[in-house]
Amino acid sequence: MWLINTDTLTLKEVTGPFAHDYAILSHTWGSDEITFQDIRSSERHEIKKKKGFSKVAKTCEIAHQQGLEYAWIDSCCIDKSSSAELSEAINSMFAWYQHSKVCFAFLSDLQPCDSKDVASKISFPYTEETFGRCHWFTRGWTLQELIAPDNIEFYNCEWKQFSRKTDCLNILSNITGISYAVLQDSSSLRHTPVAVKMSWAATRDTTRVEDRAYSLLGIFDINMPMIYGEGDKAFRRLQEEIARETNDLSLFAWRACPHTEGKSQIFRGLFATSPSEFSSCATITKSVARHDTQQEFSLTNKGVRIQTKLFKHADNAYIMSLGLTLATGIPVCISLTRTTDGFVRNEPWSLEYERAVTNADTTRELFTIHVRKDVSPQEDSALRKRMHRSFRITFELPASLKLEMVVPDPKYLWDSFHSTFLSNDSSKSSAARLKIIIRGTDGNFSEEFPLVLILGWTRTLQKPFAVLYGATKSADTARGAVRDVLPTDFPDLIGDDVDWGHGRQDIFENAVSTVFSTPRFQAMEVQFINAKMMVLHRGVRKSSAYVARFHAKLESRCDDADVITYHVCLSGLLSRLEGREAVSNAYTHVLATNSSLEE
Repeated sequence: MWLINTDTLTLKEVTGPFAHDYAILSHTWGSDEITFQDIRSSERHEIKKKKGFSKVAKTCEIAHQQGLEYAWIDSCCIDKSSSAELSEAINSMFAWYQHSKVCFAFLSDLQPCDSKDVASKISFPYTEETFGRCHWFTRGWTLQELIAPDNIEFYNCEWKQFSRKTDCLNILSNITGISYAVLQDSSSLRHTPVAVKMSWAATRDTTRVEDRAYSLLGIFDINMPMIYGEGDKAFRRLQEEIARETNDLSLFAWRACPHTEGKSQIFRGLFATSPSEFSSCATITKSVARHDTQQEFSLTNKGVRIQTKLFKHADNAYIMSLGLTLATGIPVCISLTRTTDGFVRNEPWSLEYERAVTNADTTRELFTIHVRKDVSPQEDSALRKRMHRSFRITFELPASLKLEMVVPDPKYLWDSFHSTFLSNDSSKSSAARLKIIIRGTDGNFSEEFPLVLILGWTRTLQKPFAVLYGATKSADTARGAVRDVLPTDFPDLIGDDVDWGHGRQDIFENAVSTVFSTPRFQAMEVQFINAKMMVLHRGVRKSSAYVARFHAKLESRCDDADVITYHVCLSGLLSRLEGREAVSNAYTHVLATNSSLEE
């Protein structure tokens, strides 16, 4: 690294910012800056012709007047032909500004104040609006140049000093969104949420896209190699490095632009694409809620591994609290969707799911999940297809009936948290099966009701189906009967030994067509009768029976992204019949129905 002598304008190589006292320049680059090679050149009269020379000369002049022998100017004190030196300079730039004796902030587009205006403003000569319009406040690199130094002197386009940082902290805070505490003391950065720091850079630009990330290294106290040409990957690498150094979940509190049809992704990874996506995070704070404690997370080759609590939300989503609150007091949460390759973020434009969290059981167990780091537009399209034609199962059971067991097949497509079968390939016919046991819990009555729910979609007919049968293998007896037992010749659409891939789709289509063309393969209601004969005193007998009825209802829904999902509601009812005639009639009805189905 190099310092420029304020008297001779020659360069001196140094090992770091602690070697000498120096002034430092903060400015916006123009088209004709003085470079390292220019300063080293013997043609001094030639470099004086460049527009950028006046900044170098004026910086050195003012520094010399303040008794400083050296100055540091980023345009000419870094040998950018050396990738190693450039990388070292960028990684240490925050330190260079932080340890300077004075920083000169030169605002090249800030015109001198009117003399009357100056007289009317004793402490600060410009309006906040005029000062805030300066190009200096829009550049990525000048963010750390504002925060790092304790002593900043502000100069207008004529190099007239008009204020110091310490004299206009409130104005600077209003313009930039940076807290007063951080502007006053940069050590407060360590106590500031990651998302808040990102928000300060949300509206700032850099000439090269990689510099949007590199200019933030000092803000986050991160070191990483420079790879110009990597584009947006630089910001992804920055987030990965931050994730290795902190468990601050606000790193994931970004918002994508609101979804408009065909113009944004529904599914994203856990990392943002740029600082701009943190623009709404300036006022978030850490939550004091009991269930919002920060959890450990780590990077793996499967994504970001997080141990956290998850809360249910509509449309097969999981809600994860980030342990933060918005200025309105609403918890900051993100919505996740489970895929066969791990979790992804959905609805990335939203952070507000207050109802899902405030109505949740805060004692829910911790889950260990893997969330993908990013999702490409092509993968987003594929994931939409996975959600397309998925089946969600809901149960509506009274207190007298209890869901005891659910066995899904195929298991790898089953999301147990939301009782949903994902689609393996929405363009192909598919089928899935749930074996279900529901138990009666009415008084002393405790009988199992085994059911089988078979679901699917056929490409040929472009239709979904859902059929429900009793799964009992016992025949009707004097004590029990079941209406609509799964027929023994029902097509085996999901058997473990049946592979419908690799060119066997036609066979599968024929099997599914049988379901649609055969009425006895289309049951959606099952009835169980369990009869009892009670002997009362003096030999009096009393007949009674429990009747359990189960019904499956299939609905199709389409969201704004033309993703169709199927919802199957399995409802149940348990009732009690008294008297021999009532029991006999119910039992006879079941037997008659079964006989007609067999015919």
